[in-house]
Amino acid sequence: MLPVLAYSGEGPIVQNGPIVTRFVTEENFHPETKSLKIGWWIKREKGWHTYWESPGDVGVPPTLEWDLPEGIVFSKIIYAPPQLVKMFKVFAHGHKNETLFLCTFDLKRKLKPGEELTFRAKASWLACFTTCLPTYDNLEITIPVEEKPEIDPHWHPIFKDFREMQPLSPPADWLSQCNAEIRKEEKGEKEFVIFRFPWKGRSSLPTFRFFGDGRFIRSNIFQIPRSGSDSRGVDFLEISMELSYWRDPLQKELKGLLYRSDGWSTSRNKFYKISVPLQ
Repeated sequence: MLPVLAYSGEGPIVQNGPIVTRFVTEENFHPETKSLKIGWWIKREKGWHTYWESPGDVGVPPTLEWDLPEGIVFSKIIYAPPQLVKMFKVFAHGHKNETLFLCTFDLKRKLKPGEELTFRAKASWLACFTTCLPTYDNLEITIPVEEKPEIDPHWHPIFKDFREMQPLSPPADWLSQCNAEIRKEEKGEKEFVIFRFPWKGRSSLPTFRFFGDGRFIRSNIFQIPRSGSDSRGVDFLEISMELSYWRDPLQKELKGLLYRSDGWSTSRNKFYKISVPLQ
């Protein structure tokens, strides 16, 4: 069944301080719907930011506490790729301007034509600029279950763009050449992780930044790639990152997203998902 452009999938707008937000969908629900998805749209005033799921040295990620229709169970929230933000003098990982997050749900029953599903949630976020505003507010959206699938002409391309910009899994041969090594500074107590990845040298080096999962590495650091070559003559770049005071000392892998300003390969996507054993 091909969807038609007839559906309007928007919940009420909520404005609280510098944040405007609402729930949105790109399509209605119908009896054959298997996967339920709702977008959490957030627009921030100029200069303000909220935080990514792994904010770094400071910050708290936006969260939702759900009140759901019968037979529907919350699965996960997929955040937009991170940006480098600054709270006072501290760099962190967050989002500026306008973003979409994707909330997914498991369906434990069959949907019936004619019913309406109302999704409610208590939203919380921390917005920062020259000051920080912890905020709570209520969001909701009602989505009809109809015989035929229909899509929203405004939100469908925004959801499509969100999916296309999700971080990629790197090619296996590229990832197999990556490594991560922990080092302690010669004089002092600080520890660093050195992340190396293959790179064919060229005159113009794009900007790279590693956004670590959790609080394993510090966000308030400059990451300046250095070029080198191994014993086999393979060229690489390495990024030195200071380990966080709050890290899990038992963590065995370096995990996160590697940003490349000009995108990876022929894709417009600028993020690789990285998981490398620590040496």
